[in-house]
Amino acid sequence: MPPKPRNIHLPAGKAFPTASPAPTSSSSYLPTKPPYPSWKPPKAHLARYASFSPDTLASASAPYPYSALGEGEGSSSRQGPAFVPPQAPQLPKRRQPAFNPGGFGMQSAPQPAPGFGDWLRKGNGKVLTEVERRTEEIRKEELVQEGRPVTRDGQEEAEACYIPPPATQKFHSPDPLPLLYSPDPLPPYTIAYETWGTLDASRSNAILLHTGLSASSHVASNGNDVSASTSSKPGWWEDFVGPGKAIDTNRFFVICTNTLGGCFGSTGPSSPLPGGESDVRWATRFPLLSIHDMVRGQLGLLDHLGIDKLYASVGSSMGGMQSLSLAYMAPERVGRVASISACGRAGLGGVGMRYAQRSVLMADPNWNRGFYYDGVPPHSGMKLARQIATITYRSGPEWEQRFGRRMLSEKEGSVPSLSPDFLIETYLDHQGERFCLTYDANSMIYLSKAMDLFDMTSPALQALAERYAKAYPSGPAFPFPTDPITVSASSTTSDPASSSLGLAEDPAQLKRNERFIPTSKSPHLKELAQGLRRLREIPTLVLGVQSDVLFPVEQQRELADALKLAGNERVTYYELGGVWGHDTFLLDVQNVGGAIRGFLH
Repeated sequence: MPPKPRNIHLPAGKAFPTASPAPTSSSSYLPTKPPYPSWKPPKAHLARYASFSPDTLASASAPYPYSALGEGEGSSSRQGPAFVPPQAPQLPKRRQPAFNPGGFGMQSAPQPAPGFGDWLRKGNGKVLTEVERRTEEIRKEELVQEGRPVTRDGQEEAEACYIPPPATQKFHSPDPLPLLYSPDPLPPYTIAYETWGTLDASRSNAILLHTGLSASSHVASNGNDVSASTSSKPGWWEDFVGPGKAIDTNRFFVICTNTLGGCFGSTGPSSPLPGGESDVRWATRFPLLSIHDMVRGQLGLLDHLGIDKLYASVGSSMGGMQSLSLAYMAPERVGRVASISACGRAGLGGVGMRYAQRSVLMADPNWNRGFYYDGVPPHSGMKLARQIATITYRSGPEWEQRFGRRMLSEKEGSVPSLSPDFLIETYLDHQGERFCLTYDANSMIYLSKAMDLFDMTSPALQALAERYAKAYPSGPAFPFPTDPITVSASSTTSDPASSSLGLAEDPAQLKRNERFIPTSKSPHLKELAQGLRRLREIPTLVLGVQSDVLFPVEQQRELADALKLAGNERVTYYELGGVWGHDTFLLDVQNVGGAIRGFLH
């Protein structure tokens, strides 16, 4: 039986004309005189997508302007420029058709997923407590199976995520943030941060720590001006930061931020959408971020704290990228740079692994193209993505030492099962389950993409600088790779005379380069050296790990050699052994901590 034709239901006495001459344009289909169909103004956060208003139906003009929306119909009492969000990234097309439970033509879309409030009202509130209890049991079981002591949560896996309480310090920028990949700036933003130690009278003992992808600003316990519950909780770098430790808080004033795009207090995809209702989030309307955008936000925090120059900028993994970016964008504000288990340009092996993580996450039906905050989060996709990531964080030799080929079924005297049975399987299952309950999926997508886009070679920086200059001709600079250090992202003006000179070639350095034999065989070495010339006066520590599969040690060799070719004569390079892989920077207190201590002191 063919489906019935769709009818347009209008209020009584308000129908469109039934007889009219042949249309010559789209406006011929519109009513030419009152009465019109009933119309209500859209919500504020949807106003820019409104179609036609009563005043524009007759003339078929442009969509109803956001700036003219008032409290009632047709009101023009609300004035001022419209909120135009920055350009959101292009999302992949849907990969599966709409769900049709009754067959084709019976139903075009599934019923909307129940919201989180509905889930709680059905009596499921105790499930959250049960999940937390079971997670703790799994953690303790793993420690016993591995023959390790049962420690307090957060010590055995230093990168465990942490949700900061409202007492965490926050910097609210009154100014928008220019973005490299969006012609529109990010509206006034927030950065969550914590501090340790005391800033001296000259304000010259500050160290800025940059985090990895999933870490919060809580790097260590006993922070300044935070709640007692926060201060007593161990941080993700607890063994490295504190009195008498590698980064000595008796001597240094330490700052750590939750990066922009994160979900632990800083502005990100889960933050409220400006101009919308309080429960409307950015989601995937959030603009694409770069590592340089995150660093520009940190410069605003340093201005707020009154710190003109850092004693050191220290970062690991994604944070190591940020430490290099900060020295490039504002070299006059950085005294030393430490880049640990990072790189000067994202390697394609890491790009591929992060793409695989994003792919399985976005394949989760609950991801809903990023608009899942009013429904069920994409826990299955997040769990699988974290399992892939965890494999890249460690190494095969460590798995052999920790787990071997031991199986739960052997301990129970039963046959192997298809469910997690090997201890390595139960470990990955636990890591994925814990992560999907504590981290925002959209933040993982945005920050991992920012890591993929990181490239400090001269052609890449040149292209970014040209794009930025075109989009923000009067804003704070994004330096060209040939600009002298007087051109800085931390100021709106620069010295035109110095800028026109650029970075001149040093004849003595050219002779030294002729004698220099690099250890890296990278074909991009020369281009990377040209991109890092603005760092040639800054002492730099580069630390690599031979068992790292996510950031292979070749990338740290490439970075150290490029800095030396750029003219930096104060490059310290350490290459560590061990079996911990990428997570060595979290676990090897003796070697990583010793290298940092020696470099800073």
